Amino acid sequence: MKRLFINERVKEIANNRTPVKIFDTAKIILHIMPESSINSDIKHDIEIVTRNPARLEPIKSIGVESSHTYDGFVTYTSDLTGLARTYVHLYKNGRIEAVECSLLKPIVDRKEIPSVDFEKEIIEVIPKYVQILQLLNIKPPFFMFLSLAGVKDYTMKLNQNILGANPVPIEEDEIKTEEIYVKEYWWFDDVPRLFRPAFDEIWNACGMFKSFNFDEDGNWGNGLNMK
Repeated sequence: MKRLFINERVKEIANNRTPVKIFDTAKIILHIMPESSINSDIKHDIEIVTRNPARLEPIKSIGVESSHTYDGFVTYTSDLTGLARTYVHLYKNGRIEAVECSLLKPIVDRKEIPSVDFEKEIIEVIPKYVQILQLLNIKPPFFMFLSLAGVKDYTMKLNQNILGANPVPIEEDEIKTEEIYVKEYWWFDDVPRLFRPAFDEIWNACGMFKSFNFDEDGNWGNGLNMK
């Protein structure tokens, strides 16, 4: 059930079937799924969030607009064309779907994943979503999924020359990493370590065996790519 939902949503998001109109470019997709939302029809009272939309902050947001949806509540940042470059959708059943389009936007036709900013934005937004889950009194466990869509031929942009690191273009159009299981809230105390396996998988797809933003002790921010 979990993977079926993720597969369907990633495909729909890739085809721009989203709660707000978004840029037609490659996308970073994050899902947080409470176990309670999987086999029940539970619906939470999300009014406490809708009264203060700034609580529900999209990835890499600059200002927040908001709207109610049939399934819940969405906040987003749009440009002058009216298209959103980032949004986060809070479902009434407690699921959270966050999508960001600007980080992977090609620059002069160069398709690259910004190796540091990509991980940094995910790491920084997770505690904000944890606060939303706690505010709604949603109990763990949780399943988290990090995906990319529209990334065929993208490479990982390195900030430093690293011996033996030779980025290659991604062969697949979609990358769906393995689920991240969180049994207790305190597991979120070290978000980088939680997400390291998912980050490593994306670096693997770019021809490298791990994320070089982590040092040998598993600490983010001290890796060879950030020296």
